[in-house]
Amino acid sequence: MKFLIIITFCILLFGCKKTHIEPAQPVLAKIDTSIQKNNGAKSQKIYSCEELLKEIVLSSNLEAVEKFSEVFIRIENISDDNITVEMYTKDVSDRSGQMRTVENTAAWLEFIPGSNKLLDITADPKSPVELHYDKNILSKYPFSEICGAKPVKYEPKKKGTQCRDITGGMISGQECIVFSETLAGAYKEMISKALVKDSKYLPKELPVKSIIMDINQNGLMVADVKVQDNKISIEMEYAGGITDIILEKNGDNIKRTITYSAD
Repeated sequence: MKFLIIITFCILLFGCKKTHIEPAQPVLAKIDTSIQKNNGAKSQKIYSCEELLKEIVLSSNLEAVEKFSEVFIRIENISDDNITVEMYTKDVSDRSGQMRTVENTAAWLEFIPGSNKLLDITADPKSPVELHYDKNILSKYPFSEICGAKPVKYEPKKKGTQCRDITGGMISGQECIVFSETLAGAYKEMISKALVKDSKYLPKELPVKSIIMDINQNGLMVADVKVQDNKISIEMEYAGGITDIILEKNGDNIKRTITYSAD
């Protein structure tokens, strides 16, 4: 009986022995470096159109960029052909009796998506000044996607002259389109190249106002020069006939008409 009690005690003793459990180790988070690198490659700053244009402008040789310590950009108009941009500064003013922020225009600019040209139109929109800037900016960011402007293929303006003869009755002459020229430039070319008979008696430069010239040489008696905003007309009167010259604006070009008529 005593033997059975000892056996039972031993069984209970070993059966109740606690199992040793190792303490939990802290779990270290594993970082997927390959994903991190890929995200790093895509973490390039995403620009708005104004931010992208500001970076372009700040990299340029625009005088106002050097003049002001901080400038801001505002898009006034955007199309496939050009983007008009206002560059302005901010000042604090108390003219109204209380402090407020006042915006002051520093420059007006145009960006041409088709040719990637940046133009300063502050002084005269019709005679813009081309600026230099860091062209590498455009290789880093999809400009057309950001600004929503589709690049239009840039076609340089035509140069030269295209003419047709004028004939009929007692009138002869020529009508020409002078491409990409001003009235003053077309007039100067006509005089310097002697495109009309006796042009040596006319003023070398385009007169600023209408004049009547008494010539009385080589059969030419009078030259009546009428100057208007977009048109110049010259009547050269001879003893035996009249030479009429008309230079007038025709879009970006000049139409030059020279006719000879006999009395």
